[in-house]
Amino acid sequence: MLTGKTQRNPRSYRIVGPQRQIDERETPHPRVDRGELGERIRSWRKTRFGEDPFRRIYGGGGDKSWNSLYHIMKDVPEGGVNPNRIPVSDPAKMACNIKEIARFLGADVVGITYLDQAYVYSHRAEGNAATGKKPGDPIHLPHRYAICLGFASDYYKFLSNNSRISDAEYGLGNIHTIPTTFMLASYIREMGYPARAQYYGTYELNPIPLAVNAGLGELGRHGMLIHEEYGSRLHLAVVTTDLPLAVDEPVDIGVEEVCKYCMKCARTCPSHSIPFGGKEVYNGVEKYLVNVDTCYKYRLASRGQWSNCVICVSSCCYNKPKAWWHTLACWAIKWTPIPLRPLLIVPLLWIDDLFWGKRPWKHMKWLDYDNAPMPVTCNIPGCQAKHANLQHKRLHVTKPAVGGAVS
Repeated sequence: MLTGKTQRNPRSYRIVGPQRQIDERETPHPRVDRGELGERIRSWRKTRFGEDPFRRIYGGGGDKSWNSLYHIMKDVPEGGVNPNRIPVSDPAKMACNIKEIARFLGADVVGITYLDQAYVYSHRAEGNAATGKKPGDPIHLPHRYAICLGFASDYYKFLSNNSRISDAEYGLGNIHTIPTTFMLASYIREMGYPARAQYYGTYELNPIPLAVNAGLGELGRHGMLIHEEYGSRLHLAVVTTDLPLAVDEPVDIGVEEVCKYCMKCARTCPSHSIPFGGKEVYNGVEKYLVNVDTCYKYRLASRGQWSNCVICVSSCCYNKPKAWWHTLACWAIKWTPIPLRPLLIVPLLWIDDLFWGKRPWKHMKWLDYDNAPMPVTCNIPGCQAKHANLQHKRLHVTKPAVGGAVS
């Protein structure tokens, strides 16, 4: 068991047995790069993945590009620690200050938790020229605290899913994690305390369970963090440090009950990767298990029209624009006693389907991009009709998925 004093008690997952540290080489991207999910998806990631200019500046494609902030920053060494340490007499006040600084630097939401070593990867998948680390080297991250940062993507651009428009917004969210996280870690080092930035492309840990423990939201059926205001469209980053800080507690915003009845992400998932059934145990954790292999392979269905599927994100009933009625609904669910929540959730989900649709989607034109379904010629002999692209006919998915293992 790697958890202990640092273990939180969120409602959306339960620790029920021993946990082992996950090797980063077991996570999806390294497995794809080794060809474990097939040559087609490996080739896609190395070649067609980077056709669009936005993908190139975000770091997509097989070739290193100095036009990509991701490729530039991943090889920048972290600075030294100021020997003139600022004393901290009040960890609670320091936590408030750090949160304010993080928001000032660009984060939308911030929470603090203990750095649970169960969620630190055991070995790295890629090398790092700045630190001299090589693929397969053990990861040593002895810090005590994890400052979890969330960066929200634009609600309306995500409604263009799946398209180059939602791709551009998704990639921008990843890139937004880099400067803020880097600067926050630098600020803490200048205070005289060690700190390491964990952002897109440099993760030495899994940020999702840490963000749940830090009170940023709850774990959803689709395996992602659900935030009360931003839903699932938060990009996560972490700064680990030994700066004395007061920690936050996990929150209960009603996701545990909503996910039992909603299942909109499972219904709309085109690859049937999200389960309809109950939770299962993986690596000592009881949670909903998403089949990450089929989720990843679905990218081959894009036919070059998009790179990242965000249907489950945009379908999530928590994913709404900032408005009084959304705030009121979330508040009502959160403060309703747990046994009575289904009486409120069921009618709210019916209203959500009525007004926002069972598969939220919006026709959008932006720059030279148009996310309208492209007509394709029917392959039935003798048929001359033009049919809407089948990738947009996913409203009535009812076949349950087989839960897969996630890291």
